[in-house]
Amino acid sequence: MSTIIIVSSINIFIIWISIELNLFSFVLLLINDFKRNEIEASINYFLSQALGSILFLIIIAVNTRSHWFSWITSILLIIAITLKLGIVPCHYWFPATIRNIRWINCLILSTWQKIGPLFIIAYVIKSEQVYIAIIATINALIGRIMGLRQLSLKKIIAYSSIAHIGWTIAGISIKIPCLSITYFIFYLLISMPLFIIFNLMKINFIYESWKSTIRPILKFSTIVLFLSLGGLPPLTGFMPKLLIINILLNYRIIIVIVLLISSLITLFFYLNIRLNIFILLEINKILLRANNTYNFINIIARTRLLGLITIIL
Repeated sequence: MSTIIIVSSINIFIIWISIELNLFSFVLLLINDFKRNEIEASINYFLSQALGSILFLIIIAVNTRSHWFSWITSILLIIAITLKLGIVPCHYWFPATIRNIRWINCLILSTWQKIGPLFIIAYVIKSEQVYIAIIATINALIGRIMGLRQLSLKKIIAYSSIAHIGWTIAGISIKIPCLSITYFIFYLLISMPLFIIFNLMKINFIYESWKSTIRPILKFSTIVLFLSLGGLPPLTGFMPKLLIINILLNYRIIIVIVLLISSLITLFFYLNIRLNIFILLEINKILLRANNTYNFINIIARTRLLGLITIIL
């Protein structure tokens, strides 16, 4: 209900109250089982969101028409929204929180909790579009790069969410909120079954996704959903990316280049994970049969090169 109030309200103070209601409601969801890691995650979430709420309240309280103060309040508002969204440069709390919570709460935090702050960026911030464009490109690139060195699926999903929020904000930077809404809906539809599958398989790391006890249909679905999130054609995730690129080409070509580079990094990462796992599984079978030794480093390097060639083609 708090998110619905944020989206439907035109009063900035009512929006702030709804943000606070949303904050306390989700904290209660995080500490549902009273586990130590969930309590730690709830504290991280509460402190970061409380700081964002304080900045947002200061902006409301400072009611001046001075040009200098309006510029400062615009910067503070953008910082407050980045804290609320958990994106660069205020993203440090987001992966740490997602790592310690359940998959269902990960789904809520990565999707539904983003709607309110995105609405504020789209319909409350009327200026400073250049700053929003810079934030969009930085998040799309940094989110992909930071995800390259992660083995935890929850952290990979967290940095993937940061990158996709960058794509979403790119539509807002050219004052076309409907474009951002379309992209976010596609992201929601693709990521939701991915969270559900991980919850059913009860896995938290990449190498656990290929355990023999997991059904092949779930493994195949994981591959398809990951590649769809990366924007591989002709999968579903490619369509909203193509839509944003076609429109951004008429406005900001530099943003398009950065977004394309981030997508290539993502596809290389996802394909590299799957190729390495496939090869290592086959090697394990051969070793069990022949009791021979193989150079694993060379094999992994070759699969990385194969993944890079596939992306370039």
